[in-house]
Amino acid sequence: MKKLLFLVLLVSINTNSQTNYPKGYFSNPLNIELILNGNFGESRPSHFHSGIDFKTQFKEGLNVFSSAEGYVSRISIKHGGFGKALYVNHPNGYTTVYGHLKKFNKKIEDYIKRIQYDKKTYQIEHYLKKDVLKIEKNEKIANSGNTGSSFGPHLHYEIRLTKNQKALNPQLFGFEIKDTRKPTINSVFLYNLDSLNNISDPIKLKITKINDSVYQTEKVFANGSVGFGISGFDRQDLANNKNGIYKYSTYYNNKKIIDFNFESFYFEESIKIKTLIDYKYYIKNKSRIIKLFKDKGNDLSIYLNNKSGYINIENNPSVYKIIVSDLNGNKSIVKVPIKHSDFNKDLNSYDENGLANTLLTSNKYINNKLDYNFKFENAEIKIAKNTFLKDIQLNIESLKDSIKIINPEIAVFKNIKINFYNKDNRKGNYLALKNKDGNESFASANLNSKNYFYHKTKSLGTYFLKNDTIPPSIKLKNFKNNDWISNKNFIRLNIIDNETGIKNYKVKINSKWTLFEYEYKRNELFYEFDSYFLNQTKNLIEVFIEDLAGNKTQKNFTFFRN
Repeated sequence: MKKLLFLVLLVSINTNSQTNYPKGYFSNPLNIELILNGNFGESRPSHFHSGIDFKTQFKEGLNVFSSAEGYVSRISIKHGGFGKALYVNHPNGYTTVYGHLKKFNKKIEDYIKRIQYDKKTYQIEHYLKKDVLKIEKNEKIANSGNTGSSFGPHLHYEIRLTKNQKALNPQLFGFEIKDTRKPTINSVFLYNLDSLNNISDPIKLKITKINDSVYQTEKVFANGSVGFGISGFDRQDLANNKNGIYKYSTYYNNKKIIDFNFESFYFEESIKIKTLIDYKYYIKNKSRIIKLFKDKGNDLSIYLNNKSGYINIENNPSVYKIIVSDLNGNKSIVKVPIKHSDFNKDLNSYDENGLANTLLTSNKYINNKLDYNFKFENAEIKIAKNTFLKDIQLNIESLKDSIKIINPEIAVFKNIKINFYNKDNRKGNYLALKNKDGNESFASANLNSKNYFYHKTKSLGTYFLKNDTIPPSIKLKNFKNNDWISNKNFIRLNIIDNETGIKNYKVKINSKWTLFEYEYKRNELFYEFDSYFLNQTKNLIEVFIEDLAGNKTQKNFTFFRN
């Protein structure tokens, strides 16, 4: 019997929160002490983390329980993303989400498997009415796993508002997570705002730790309008994972300047994380600065006031203060002494590698308020207004066998449309991308009626034609052809495509479509024998694989089973 960790009460959760959330309504989804592997709102490469990740003792298969009564409203099964995921709607207007699952409970597994076999597909997005799969509080609904875009066993857990799917910080609902540790400050940066409202590159300030909660930077000599940025992390008591910081507040001479936290956000605004961090710095140095001011295009809902975050330096000596805190009230403070003067002569724009900032070679000025359609002999590039949220410079160039759309320092918020002529029309041709680091990746193999590859993308770089004529490989993994496998519960196949990657697969046993799962992290197709398998003692497996360039492989294997 699962031990209940919470009383069912409705109380206000925390003075940092702007809303009263039902503390204690949702119970622990795992029957172990909760330890965070990742927290809500922390920065990921292109989005905010929409839930919290619970550790599962470095293994798969732990029982996962429904946090409250309700019904399964959605079942999602994908190769990437959350992998196998359940969405449970509750009568109090919230939805809980459980991701990266290994397996559902029997009634859910039986229900969705019927649909998968009917549609002959592993990947599925299925929505249910409330009377189909009812769930009790603390009912086992699944086993934890590592499916989808997960690179270690854990449970991804979310709480959303059912009516609009707004993501809410689950820690606001009273989950017991031991935390007496203050956030850690790594660095503080200064930004200058010129008369044209252009922002300088970050200037790193020397920082000294005064005690366990107070830091102080070197004195800043500056004038006019400036902003600041900060890098740091938070940890909880039982793990050393570097998680995100919950709340940021700034003051200038004790007057509040900007205030934001990660209580909630809408999924459609998650991409605008690129306006909260210093994106140019991130691309160059692979580390994030959280900007303590609002840059162009930043209309995120995380802010608690309407201020810009910039300060105007006063004539008298002054102090800028940053307070970062977690949901348990642990906080760290940074004091920045400021004197009105010319900028420090020894402060320079900062780069982790010590490289001087270089001027980007560009030939196109992009006005953010306009649409653009660049036509070349072999290609076409369409850029819609508000793609970059501000005016920018791009290097756009059409060469004999490629097109360049280059400015690695800017963030892209809308898809750019690319058409590129498939000039020699060879089998296996596809459109590839080379990024700023010289890494190549598949872009598209879709052709329109005029023999142009077409592609929608937020990735800038050099696009060019490439050819792949090597089909995927298929091998048996856990037995040999013509083996007896009566004592095995699984069939495992190894499938690999070394260039473009796997696009489609289909497996039949005895001429019947069979539900094989694809785990791309292991290059494995696998099937667990189920009630849909009709044993014929001598059984034929037919495997069909297609890669993204259209190359196909088919192999047949035989196994025997009592």
